[in-house]
Amino acid sequence: MAAVRAMRGEATDLWVSDGGTLARDVDTVLARAEAGEQVGEEMLTLLTTDPALRDELRHRLLGDEDTYREAAGSPSYTPLAGLADPSAEMVYRCRVCDYTYPIFEVGEPVPEGCPDQHGPLVLGV
Repeated sequence: MAAVRAMRGEATDLWVSDGGTLARDVDTVLARAEAGEQVGEEMLTLLTTDPALRDELRHRLLGDEDTYREAAGSPSYTPLAGLADPSAEMVYRCRVCDYTYPIFEVGEPVPEGCPDQHGPLVLGV
């Protein structure tokens, strides 16, 4: 909300394109935010309807790098070094056939049994 308040005070030319309607709506939502209401989604919706406001907001919020999308001209995903194989201690196996089920995270659920109905899986057999 701080970025929006700053935009309202500093970037006055951005708020006149629709005759001031959006500015009044934003002021109303800001007043509700001051009263303690949760209005983040509503404010974001208001600000992203206008391309110039959306760009200004994006410019003001550039404190954190956007790691969800690749930026134009930047290197793409770089994999971590090493192999992605699970350790031998984290592999559940069927005692009868060669079915294995690797575990990559602590607490990850393990299937109750072999998909070929040979019985329960055991850790590292």
